[in-house]
Amino acid sequence: MEEEQLIFQIKAEPLKFGILFDKFYPLMFRYIYNRTLNFGVSQEIASETFLKAFLNIHMFKWRGVSVSFWLYRIANNEVGQYYRKVKYRPSSIDQLIETRGWDYVDPKSTMEDKNALEAEVEKHQNYKLIQEKMRLLGIYYQEALALRYFEKRSIKEIAIILGKPEGTVKSLLSRALAQLKIMLS
Repeated sequence: MEEEQLIFQIKAEPLKFGILFDKFYPLMFRYIYNRTLNFGVSQEIASETFLKAFLNIHMFKWRGVSVSFWLYRIANNEVGQYYRKVKYRPSSIDQLIETRGWDYVDPKSTMEDKNALEAEVEKHQNYKLIQEKMRLLGIYYQEALALRYFEKRSIKEIAIILGKPEGTVKSLLSRALAQLKIMLS
């Protein structure tokens, strides 16, 4: 109910989008970082995800499901676009910063986040190996695995995010795990 009211408020007063951004940016950034393992690219993709959400919030229809599912879908599209293109070129948010009065992210906190994430990744070499092997899988397998094992989403939630039946999600996960097992052995 709280998110539904927030969406309604944002549609009436777009500057309230910052509340949504603050609430979901860490979640989306972590998801994107887990998919790319590149801090700078993850920042760009996360920014693009929220820019697209901001520009299209007027089309969002509340269906009793967290807005995070919609954001995951946008992030999935952006990550897919990143992997399909030779060079990822996000839309410029400079104009929004100038015209809407948005603040820049504090570079000090960004560097602290970067250092913390890099330290965490270094602790888990197996994680890195699995990430490298995951990149060799098809994009649908990558999405399903990342949502299930990194984001701890249920089969039902993954089905909503990916817009696929639950049976298809189970099949994607099963096939992806089988392929990963072969690659890691």
